[in-house]
This record gives sequence, C-alpha cells and structure tokens, in this order.
Amino acid sequence: MNNILQTSKVLSDGNALKIIAATQKRPCTAQDLSDELGSPLAGTYKKIKELEESGLIAPLDRMLTSYGKRVTRYRSLVRGFYVEFFNNELRVTLDLDNEDMPLKLSWNPLLSS
Repeated sequence: MNNILQTSKVLSDGNALKIIAATQKRPCTAQDLSDELGSPLAGTYKKIKELEESGLIAPLDRMLTSYGKRVTRYRSLVRGFYVEFFNNELRVTLDLDNEDMPLKLSWNPLLSS
C-alpha cells in the first residue's frame, strides 16, 4: 500500500471507482473494463496499474481468449472505504478482502514537512 495521499487521490478518481465497482461484481479484463467504461484501453491499463500499486485491485488469473491471446482478469480487494478530513487530519479507512480488520491510514498536513 502506498502513502495515504496517493491512495486518497486514486479513490477520488471517477474511473478508478468504476473499475473497483466493476471488479467487485465479477473479475474483468482490461478490455472488459475499457468497453464497460467507454474509455481507451491505454487509459484503462493506466488506471489498473494505479489501483494495483495502491493495493486496491489484484490480478486474479490469466485466461486464454478465443483468439489465442492470454489476458489477465482483475478483481477488487475493496469491500468498502471511508475518506474524511477532520481537525486538520486526512483519514482513509479501507476494508480490504485480504485484511482481517479495516486498514486505517491518517495524515496531518500541519505536522508534515
């Protein structure tokens, strides 16, 4: 999991949220997501990479298409999340599939250099 600012930035992106939601319902390939979002495949791969680096989605498996090409299917690791800013502190609480308890991240901009 990268830092809280990057994670909160990813979670505030509309297409990233759509990818998280789509991959919660069923595993999806980048092409599935591109078609569903109506976005270019290259942009979809970029969002997938950001989500993977943030620990919010993960590759599930690789499958062979009818054209003989191997593609990766992704699944969401997010069950739910909360983002709040209170008393000069940014808090992100993530409920992830691979965690027993919610992961809580906090950042206080007034205490940062």
